[in-house]
Amino acid sequence: MKIILFLSNLFILTLTFGQDSIFSWKENFRIVENTISGWNVDAFGNLIVSNSSSLNKYNSDGEISYRISSKSFGEIKQIIPITPLKIVLFSEQQQQICFVDNTLTPVNECIDLGDYNIEFATFIGRSSRGELLWVFDQVNSTLLLIDLNQSGKIVQEIRNTKGLISLNELVEIIEFQSDLLLFDSTGQLLKFDLNGSLLSQVKLDCNDISASENSIWLLNKNQLFIYSDFDNPRYVCELPITKIECFRTNSNRFFFQQNNEIQCYNLVKKK
Repeated sequence: MKIILFLSNLFILTLTFGQDSIFSWKENFRIVENTISGWNVDAFGNLIVSNSSSLNKYNSDGEISYRISSKSFGEIKQIIPITPLKIVLFSEQQQQICFVDNTLTPVNECIDLGDYNIEFATFIGRSSRGELLWVFDQVNSTLLLIDLNQSGKIVQEIRNTKGLISLNELVEIIEFQSDLLLFDSTGQLLKFDLNGSLLSQVKLDCNDISASENSIWLLNKNQLFIYSDFDNPRYVCELPITKIECFRTNSNRFFFQQNNEIQCYNLVKKK
């Protein structure tokens, strides 16, 4: 039944492409880096970006507020704000997780993922349950929920993800309400409950996915769609730019990456 529902939603998504939109975009700012290895947006709408030599934090007006050297962290692949005062930095190269505070000051010691018997981590995702973190071990095709406060403690495992559900390269891990969502590079969306049971699986024709507090957002070619509880996907509007590699959202603000540039827009109702 769940899979049928998802397929029905996909059908609706196709039908709604031509609808008129009541929304438009207002550009706030854009930033350009020499390279971008990882980036994210915190709960206050601050943009945190890693390039080849530094970790930079921009405020909600696009002005640089903090900058530190990132060389000691290795190449930062992902940046995950887990609390307003704690940000996780993941280096696939170093196979470690490091921490900085809201001023980008390093805090605590870095964690070696080998301490959790993880052979090769390729992706991480934030958990809403305290100081826990999802980590995907590519070698063992296992998704683990680890405790950041207790070295080596694994809270939960979802094993053999590649064999059981044909999971490809992960693009996003999202805890949404009472579900765990995995989105891969082929557009496949997998929905688990928080105990690790697979609830549904569907292939979506979309480029990227992001979550806000109550909704899931999808980029489909040059258009933006919204899902609420996976029912009734709605066309929102045309995107303000093309060739978007990935995006993030915070309230009514959307951040879009094109190569080494990130642009911030407000989604506003037309007058």
